[in-house]
Order: sequence, then structure tokens, then C-alpha cells
Amino acid sequence: MSLSVQLTKPLYACLKCSIKRDWMLIPKSRGFQTSAALKLEVSTDASSPNPDTLPPLGVLDPNIVSSPRLERKLVRTTGQQPVGSRRRRAALQNSRNIPFEQLPYQCFQEARKVLLADREEKVKRIEEERRRIAKTQAIPAAQYGGEFVKNGRLIRMQKYLEKLKILADINDPVIKKRFEDGEGDMNRPIYRFLADRQWRQQRRLILVQRINQMHIVPDVLPHLDPTAEVRLAFGRRNVQPGEFVDSLISETAPRLNVQVFDKGERYVSIVVVDPDVPNVETDGFDSRCHFLAINIPISPTSTSVALSGLSEGTQVLRPWLPPHAQKGSPYHRMVIFVYEQKDGSKLEAKTIERISKGAQDEFRLSKFTRKFQDQPIGVHLFRTIWDDNMGGVMQRAGIEGANMEFKRKRPEKLPYKKKDGALKFYVQTLMMHGLVLKAALLLGGLPLLQAAHNQRGLTSRADALAASIQAEIHQRFRPRLSREASIYFPPDPQFATATQRWSRFTEGNNAIVVVPASTQDVATAVEMANQLRLPFLAVNGGHGTSSALKTIQRGVSINLRNFKQLQISQDGKSALIGGGANTQEVINGLAAYGKVTATTNGGCTGLIGPGLGGGFGRYMGYFGLVLDNIIDMTVVLANGDIKQVSATSNPDLYWGMKGAGMNFAIVTQANFKIYDFPTTHWVYAEFVYADAEHQLDAYFEAVNKINADSSQPKELGTLYSMYAIDPQYSSTDPIIRLQFSYAGTIEQAQPWLDIFIGLQPTSWWKNDSLLPTEIQPAAGQDTGSPICNRGTTWRLFPLGLKSYNVTANREVYNLFKQFVTEHPEFSGSVVQFENYALQGVRAVDADSTAYPHRDDDILVSFAPVYPPSQTSDTIATDFANRARAMWHAGDAPGRNVTAYLNYANGDEGVEAIYGYESWRLERLRGLKGKYDPLNQFRFYNPIVA
Repeated sequence: MSLSVQLTKPLYACLKCSIKRDWMLIPKSRGFQTSAALKLEVSTDASSPNPDTLPPLGVLDPNIVSSPRLERKLVRTTGQQPVGSRRRRAALQNSRNIPFEQLPYQCFQEARKVLLADREEKVKRIEEERRRIAKTQAIPAAQYGGEFVKNGRLIRMQKYLEKLKILADINDPVIKKRFEDGEGDMNRPIYRFLADRQWRQQRRLILVQRINQMHIVPDVLPHLDPTAEVRLAFGRRNVQPGEFVDSLISETAPRLNVQVFDKGERYVSIVVVDPDVPNVETDGFDSRCHFLAINIPISPTSTSVALSGLSEGTQVLRPWLPPHAQKGSPYHRMVIFVYEQKDGSKLEAKTIERISKGAQDEFRLSKFTRKFQDQPIGVHLFRTIWDDNMGGVMQRAGIEGANMEFKRKRPEKLPYKKKDGALKFYVQTLMMHGLVLKAALLLGGLPLLQAAHNQRGLTSRADALAASIQAEIHQRFRPRLSREASIYFPPDPQFATATQRWSRFTEGNNAIVVVPASTQDVATAVEMANQLRLPFLAVNGGHGTSSALKTIQRGVSINLRNFKQLQISQDGKSALIGGGANTQEVINGLAAYGKVTATTNGGCTGLIGPGLGGGFGRYMGYFGLVLDNIIDMTVVLANGDIKQVSATSNPDLYWGMKGAGMNFAIVTQANFKIYDFPTTHWVYAEFVYADAEHQLDAYFEAVNKINADSSQPKELGTLYSMYAIDPQYSSTDPIIRLQFSYAGTIEQAQPWLDIFIGLQPTSWWKNDSLLPTEIQPAAGQDTGSPICNRGTTWRLFPLGLKSYNVTANREVYNLFKQFVTEHPEFSGSVVQFENYALQGVRAVDADSTAYPHRDDDILVSFAPVYPPSQTSDTIATDFANRARAMWHAGDAPGRNVTAYLNYANGDEGVEAIYGYESWRLERLRGLKGKYDPLNQFRFYNPIVA
């Protein structure tokens, strides 16, 4: 380079910068204004720029720096991050700083007018909803049927209010700008919503991918569904999920950033676990706890947690142990779990120490998780492996084994386990104390055993014998289960939690709870029950209402809650779904891939369980029943055999499972057909007709017209109506409430909405901008809604119809009014009327599955809800059967009584549930004799009594 060029280069750079700065001060040419006033306002602002607002030369501005080199320099010299996207910063560098409200573009301003009008409408609905909440709070709980029902309604109304707040701001460009610039206030629902959506669309997908790739599920926990974002940093180094971290860097405790997306402060516990600790004696791996802390306060705005800055004793129970791995061992996965503490309360350090007592290498995360009875809300992971600095790190931390090296060894075959007769010895001992053999042999007799000994003053001996039997069962069968499986006995709190059902009416008597983690575990549990001569029942959501469920005595409950896997096939046409996954988990999991399948409506119910009996939902018009979409199943038979069931493998059982599956096997997983979303828009609306006595005729005539000749369009997914008592309107006269769900835009749904608007409802509201994953929460059917709460009695008495007989519906209305008036304890009850689109159901050959009711157009149910009471059971049954008789008398002439298997009470008769065709019943009974000859699957509306 010549001397002249070297001398002029700095001058050229200075002139270039000055010219650019002067050019930035020159007013732009006139834009398109919406009004003269706005034109004058914009031109006045633009014609007199303030040079002082520009940064001095040489000073980097995070708002306008746009080259990668200058971005790195900004971070290095000032510690600040660039604001917003690089494209936006480059645009700001060459444009005037005009507020959004003054941008001189006609189309933009007209669009803002539309958005402002929409926001004003949402604000009005927010105020109206607040008034409704205040009115509901003022009404005594007794008028609602109890505090439980009232609180459930308030929770649902509060959730809807939060939804309205988000919808009011979702399209505001100023809100979006502030969020992109990192200036959003996380105390506001809209910013929490935007942050949650951004995380789920980007970083959460990467996290879940790493969790699956590195087998955190099921090696560490059987299921993970993170709802809070966890970021990890050692010093100034941010660590991505699954990244290898040098031992020197991880020697000191890291800093976490835990971002939650729901309002309010809460306490969390943080656990760091290494599940890859080699165990030479067992030739396997143990888990080691590297850090344990409790009572850490976080909120949407307080997210930073420095593990080294927590208080010893009150918060930190196990201080940071540097991650380490011996030479020759595979890499170690370091997994960080964040648990939310229940009810926002602090935990006692002594309680947690009892749970996690023992050596660090003996830590069991599953035991810690059971204490919280929930899954972690956040997770992060990194990896460590032997490196040149690892030895020094281990010596400084006082960790033994720095000089140890692992080498591979040829594995030896495991010896066969001996089957001793210790259990018989305990049974004989019990018989010597004068007890019935069956009470001792069938572990459910332990309470009877203890009661008998109490009468004889032998309490301690009874407790000792009970504990001995439990210990023997545990010793004999626990080694045959996988590491993540569990066995519970009474009075363990986990036993009570696992055996609690949605309806108290269906709670039987269980002696043992097995929580398997694999299909082989399920088979082992079945074999255990058979060897102990105990009945068994597989459970997922526990929402069945059949009276047969309560007949199980001294049973083994096989809880499938660990089977929550969801895997999409490579061609994107099917998904493998676990037998313990609930409907909401499946909907949200498939939606992450832009997919959907036929599901039920209730978010907390299982998918596969209801699918075996049919499976009604909003997508029936598109894809048919849930069972119509099952491609194949993995099942465990009554003798413990594991079978693959499909159209080509055990096709006879495949036919019977699709419509009567509760009679034949336990399903641990199934492949389902999946589809692209038929629409990404849903419209949901609710109508209340408080003057139901005078509006009833017109209402059901309108629904009959929509459903004439099964013509309800497939987009009109559900018309779910009910008679109910709502104290807002009357404590004695039932109302008609309609829940309207439409797959499409508001313009497409409007003609159908107009039908119900024309009936002059007392009140109504709509949400016309729902995503497919939001329709359940909008309808109050997600897992957090009151309908999913347990602790009361729910019963169903169903009947299938062809059309509504208005006279019969009026008779049922009067009967229901008499029911809740004479018996106020039933004020939370409802009468259900379910209309679904049926195109997908009718497209399937009626003889191709065991499901017998494809000809029914409508499903009605009398649904009593009441506190548990045998007297109330009798009253509920009497009124429900009277209602069904009224409906059936008004149905089409010559039609038989039909009862939907999933709703059936159990007193309807086998033909009403499984079909009146003789060939169908003969085929089902033949399958029963082949696959379950001892009738062990008899606790859900059995084919054979």
C-alpha cells in the first residue's frame, strides 16, 4: 500500500461517516398520509431532527449496530446485547425515529384503526367478565351445590379473563416491538404469552429433542413435559442442552435462569442428577445427586438463580459436587430438574432429607418426584467426560477414583432366581392365629387381619405380620420389575393417590398398586396377580363410571401413568402413543409437529382407554371415532403374554379390541393414524337460555334441523347442550347451556352462530381466534379445569337416539327440575345432549369393528353429581332410569335401547352395550373364551357377567 493511500484512508473514513450522518438529517420525501393534520405532524417532526439523539462517533449503539463485527465488539466492550433483530437494527440505522402512531402510511394507519376497534371490544368483554366474577363471588356456595362447584366455576372464569387480556393486546404493534426489543413486562399476561410461545416454537423443541436423543426419558424419569424455560451458564459461558462442558468450567456451581410463564411467585426445588455412575458390583449404573436445594423463590420477573449464592441449611441440602467421570467410562449426563413446590409453600429441610437420605450415589430421583406427586416444570442437561483436568478436579473436591480406569469385560449370564416358600410360611403363621386363609393370602385382607388382632390386643403382632407379607411380596416380585417401576401398599400416601378415581362411586378395594415403566413390567404385574390369586385392573385417568368398577375386591391396580410416549413416524402418517397419555398431552404433542388425530373432548381422560370403547370428539366428522384410527396395538393378555395386534397380526383380537377392548387385554401402546390440521382456526361460543321452559321447544327443533338425516357439517365438531342449575340465573329453574365448536373462521361459522343467536339467548360469548390446542381450555375441558377434579361422585346413564323428541325433552326437563328441587344435594348435576358430525364415523363399515352403534345420531345422558352416599346412589339411579325411559319412549319406533360403552352404567344389558346382532355377540364371546377364559377382565361392563 502506497504512503498516500495510508495517509488518506483515515480521512476517507471520517468523511464517509460525516456524509452518512448529514444524509441521515436530510428530510425524506413526502409519504402517504391519512390526513392533513397527520401530514403536518409528521413533516414537522421530520423537518427538525435533533442531532443530539444520534450517538457520538465511535460509540456503539445497541439499537442500531448491525454488523457481526460491531455486535461482537459491543458485547465485549460494554457487556450489552444488541436490541432486536439485525434486520430491524439495520433499518433503524437508515431511517428516522418516528413513533408507530405517526408513521405516514395510509394502509398501516387503517390497519391500526381495525386493531384498535378490536381491542376496544375485548376491553368491554374484560369488564363484563370482571362483573360476572364479582357477581359469582357474591353468591353463597350452597346455591351452587357446594364450595367445590363454585370454586371450579370461578377458576374457569379467571382463566377466561386472562385469555381476554391476551387477546386484547396480541395484535398491538407497540407490544410486539417491545417484546422483540426485550423490553416486555413479564408481569403482564401478553408478554408471558409471547415469551411462552416463542420458547415453545424454538428452544423447547431443541430441548425435547435432546431429552429424547440422550434417553433422559425413560432412563431418568418415565415422562417429561417442561413448562418453564431453564437456561444454564458457567460464568459467562452459556451452555446449550446436551453440550459437553470441560471439567474445569463445571468445577464451580453454575447460574440458572428459570423463566416461568404463569403469574405469581412460587418456591421451587432444584436437583442435579448424574444417572450414569458405574456400579461394578451390579454391572450397571446408579444415580448420584450433585446438588439439591429447596425453597428457592422465582417469578416471571425474578428468574436468576445462582446456585453458589443459596443459603446453606435452609436452602442447600447437598452442595455442588463437581461433575466427574473416570477414565474409560462413557460420558455422564448431568440433568438439572426444577420442581415447583406445592401450594407455593416452603418445605421442611428435615422432610426432604428423609426422602433423599443415604449416600449421594444411592439417590433415586423417582422417589424424590413421588414426594411432589408431579413432574418437573423445567429441565436442562449437559455432559461431562474424562479430560486432562478431571483428575485435578476430583482431587480438589476430595472425590476418590481419580486413578481408576474402566475397561470392558465380557458379561456373564445371570443365574435363575430361586422361588422359595417364604410366602407360604407367612400364610401358615397367619392361619395359626385363627384368621381366614383368603384374608391372609389375598393381601387386601390385611386391614381385616389388623382389626381382628386389635380385638385380641395383638396390634403390634398384626402390624408385624402385615409388614412381613408386604416385604415378602416386594422381595419376591420387585427384582422382576424395571428400575423405574414401583410397588405401593397401604397406608403409603402414594397408594391412596394412585387408587383415587374421578368418581368416588367407582372406587373398589385394592391391595397393591404397581406402577410399571415398560410393557414387560405390565406382564410381570399380571403374572404377580395371578400367582397371588388377586384380581387386577389397569388404570390410566380413572374416569370410567361403570358400576362394575367398584366390584373389584383386594385387587392389584396396574397404573399406566408412566406410558406417556409420543413418537411420530418418519413418513409423518402415524404416531406411537403410550397407554398412559391423556388427550391433552396427545393434542399438544402432535400439534408441535403440525399434526392431529381423532381424540376425545376431555383433556384429562386417557386416549387409548376411551378409544377401546369408541371415542367421541370434535374431529369425528373428519377422521371418525378414536378406535377407527388405531393401526396396531401392543397388549398384555390375562395370562401375562405380550401380543402385537393389528389387521394382519391376531386380526380376530384386533376386531374385538376396537369396540370392546376392556374385555380382552391391557394396551400399553398403540400406533394411530395422524393427519395435517384440517384447519388452524377454531371458533368456540357459549349460549345460555335462562328461560328454558319457554325456549326449549324452539331450541331442540333448531338442533334437529341442523342434524336432519345426519347432515351436521363436519366442521361443526360439537353441539354440546345441557340442562343445569346456574345460581346466576335461578337456583330452582334449570337453564339450557350450549357449547358450540366450529373448525374454521368466524366468517364460515357465522351462519351457524346466527341460528342460536336468533333464539334470543339470555347471554352468549364467543372466541373466534383459537388455535387447535386452545379449544379444550376455552371449553373448560383441559387438565386444569374443574371437570377434572376428583373427590365427588359422578355418574352417567346414557342413551343413543336418532333425533330429539321435543315432548320427551320437556318431560326430562320437568323431571330434572323435580330432581334438583326435592334433593338439593344434586344441584351440581346436569343432563347432557351431545351432537357430533358423523361423516367420518359412517365412512367405516359397521361390521369391521366390534363397535355396534354407528347408526346412532345423538348421545344423551342423565348425569348425577353429588357427595358420596348410598342413599343418594339409589335416588340417582331411580331418576336417571325414569329419564331414559322418557327418552326411549319418544325415540323412533322400533328402535332398541342402546348405551355407549364408555358411559354405560352397567345395568343396561349386554345387548344394549355390545349390539343386538347375534353374530356380533357370538363372536365377542368366542374371543372371550379364547383370550380370557377365566374372565379376569371383568371390571368394565363385561361381556360375560
